[in-house]
Amino acid sequence: MLWLLVIVVGAFLAILFKWTRRAWFVFAGTPLRRICGVTLFVASVFVALTAVLGGIAVAAGIDKFPAGWLTGTPFSSYLIPGLILAVVVGGSATVTAVAALRRSDVGALTSALAGAILLGWLAGERLILPSAAFPPGFSWLENIYIGVGLMMLAPGLTVLWAERKRHFPPRGGRLVGS
Repeated sequence: MLWLLVIVVGAFLAILFKWTRRAWFVFAGTPLRRICGVTLFVASVFVALTAVLGGIAVAAGIDKFPAGWLTGTPFSSYLIPGLILAVVVGGSATVTAVAALRRSDVGALTSALAGAILLGWLAGERLILPSAAFPPGFSWLENIYIGVGLMMLAPGLTVLWAERKRHFPPRGGRLVGS
């Protein structure tokens, strides 16, 4: 699995080196918008790479888990969970990364959705899999992905909130039409 880690880290750094500046310009405006844009882009690329490659590895049986963990779940093998991880979690993060390089409002919206999908995936794992699948408490890897999910959700919502305020400024406390 070390080879997969090397590929993911190499691809992650190459993508960031090539495209982070673009995200900086797409989210132009205030420093907060720029920081949010770069943060959600970096988090999206990380999730896109790790979820797609990890999901493929799980679905193909390269990354093996005990079959007993699936007892009592709707799954008889790791094929479907691996595909869900790759397509739904990784795919939504990939869409977010691309959208963040094109338009700030679309990138922010897709980032918030992809962050919620990632957090939902993590919660679903906890609800569906037996406790034997998890070390006591939260594992360091789970903590990383919870943090990354929040790094997609919070900046996305922040940019959406700023966009809404810019397009619909408050009217001094008066009702519209009064």
